Amino acid sequence: MKGWIASLFLILSFAVQAEGNHISVIGQASVSRQPDLFQFSVYIEEKGEVVSKLNTAVSDATSKMVEFLTEQGIATKDIQSMQVQLHPWYEHSEAGMKQRGFSLSRQIQVSLRDFTVYDRILDGVMRLCASRIDGFRHGFENEQQLYLSALEFAVKDAEMRAAKLAYTLGAKIGKVMSVNELSRYQPMPIQMEGAKMLRDASPSLPGQVSVDVQVEVKFELLQ
Repeated sequence: MKGWIASLFLILSFAVQAEGNHISVIGQASVSRQPDLFQFSVYIEEKGEVVSKLNTAVSDATSKMVEFLTEQGIATKDIQSMQVQLHPWYEHSEAGMKQRGFSLSRQIQVSLRDFTVYDRILDGVMRLCASRIDGFRHGFENEQQLYLSALEFAVKDAEMRAAKLAYTLGAKIGKVMSVNELSRYQPMPIQMEGAKMLRDASPSLPGQVSVDVQVEVKFELLQ
């Protein structure tokens, strides 16, 4: 029996820090929801010697890509296509690196809100002139509200833990002395490798994403 009490005391000492008449606990909460927003980036790239010709080719390809996306029901406000990069194009040769011309690329960022067209859009983008697709991530339209909900639950969890531990120690908790937020919301990226995985992913289901929150709360400890 004495060994059991000693073990319990050790467990409590790790879960709570008591300093004088204060008690500090870690409150945790996890809120899970189905994502309502999916984002990715499409890149169109052309290489050649004349920049003006590259610009024409990339602009034409971008117009076709945007037209396809809007035909699938994506609003123009959810398509960003202003990011352009131009840099020298080098190739290896026996004499070393040799400039062959220029590489011009445009990034198209897409926000998808209707998951029913997910597979059709990715398949269509790959069939068009996309050089690559990356930046896959899913999340929420209102990330802050979801995080704040989890934060509220974490504070309540801390209060419940503190009250339980104080009761076990023959005491009660009083007013809150301090609150420290230990976590930040981080959207979960989707890891995908290659076009084959994109095509083989059907049917694609969004599943759920969890928002995990931790807070440290210090309560007054009343004997």
